[in-house]
Amino acid sequence: MQMFDEEIATLIKSDGTVEQKRMLLDDMLQTEEAENAVEEFLRSWKRFDKLKEAGIDHRANSWWVAVELLALADSRLKAVFTGDRRDPASIKQFHKYRGKLINGKRYRTDA
Repeated sequence: MQMFDEEIATLIKSDGTVEQKRMLLDDMLQTEEAENAVEEFLRSWKRFDKLKEAGIDHRANSWWVAVELLALADSRLKAVFTGDRRDPASIKQFHKYRGKLINGKRYRTDA
């Protein structure tokens, strides 16, 4: 069995030009890690939100477990999103992204 360490993405633009991008295995793993972090965060948020809506007392063990899982998922998502950049602009962008995830809206960057 042969293993490949890169993937090629081909984009054909409206003017007919072809653009190819090579994604190395590391890029694909980072993409997969980001997808997993988003899924974990959303799952944790939904669990926490259900408990909050149900009126679970904050002294209940299930509430604290949900808070802890949400904090861990949030930390993982922030690490994937910001990487080594911990400047205020990156953190602000992360909070905007996280808010869009929670509200179920699409995230668009200002280009």
